[in-house]
Amino acid sequence: MSETTQKIERVHQPSPLEFYQRFVKPNRPVVLSGLTGGWEAIKKWSPDYFRTNYPNAKVAYTAWDRSDSGDDPTAYYRNRKRRTTTLGQFIDSMNQSPSTRDYISQFPILNELPQLTDDFQSLDAYMNIPELYPAKLRRKLRKAATLWLGPKGIVTPVHFDSAHNLLVQIRGHKKLILIPPQQSNLLYYPRLELGHVNFSPVDVEAPDFERFPRFRDATPLELELGPGEVLFIPVRWWHYARALEQTISMNFWWFSIDSLRRMWHPYLVYKMSRLFR
Repeated sequence: MSETTQKIERVHQPSPLEFYQRFVKPNRPVVLSGLTGGWEAIKKWSPDYFRTNYPNAKVAYTAWDRSDSGDDPTAYYRNRKRRTTTLGQFIDSMNQSPSTRDYISQFPILNELPQLTDDFQSLDAYMNIPELYPAKLRRKLRKAATLWLGPKGIVTPVHFDSAHNLLVQIRGHKKLILIPPQQSNLLYYPRLELGHVNFSPVDVEAPDFERFPRFRDATPLELELGPGEVLFIPVRWWHYARALEQTISMNFWWFSIDSLRRMWHPYLVYKMSRLFR
């Protein structure tokens, strides 16, 4: 990994057109500020708030039972399990076991608690989905918003998404590392034995250069994301996250013609792997 870690650009309150032209169209990540000033979620969402107001809401979470303190992606992807509980029980367990690696991750919380929609404002204008598209198609191009809630130190191993992503930090701070898709080879892509084409075996925050020497040549972007900030993660950009404290985030994904075009290679790799099983 390059000794000089690059910083990501930050822009305050761009117009949807500026955002599209400067960042979405060229597939460049950026941190946006000034977009969530009216969000009640930023003011009131916390683990205690959810524990008090929605203790019986059903949620799914990712569990990783492990005996060591490392964050090896291969071990994570091979041993993680998806479990269900209530929001209150999850938060009680998290508070009682601060070192837990259980994580409410990528959970469509609005299906369970649709009233939370009132706590934030739409970011649809920044998705640039053409109004001339039929309403049904516009809905399909937007994935369901998802909740991430977990303890200090929780890690999401490096991977890429199949759609554009607006990651909104609601509570706490996260450290994120991004690596451009042009450097996929340095992340040993593709590694289908991990279960999906978009996973990498490299721990990008503490890389093992004996196992993955090519990663020395990577040039990651690093940032800290705080409450109210929005990180645009373009399709196919590799990204890794670690919570610096108890954290709550929301993801807003969407597809476009360009995002689908950029996914042709992962899609082909995946289909070929299925064909020759």
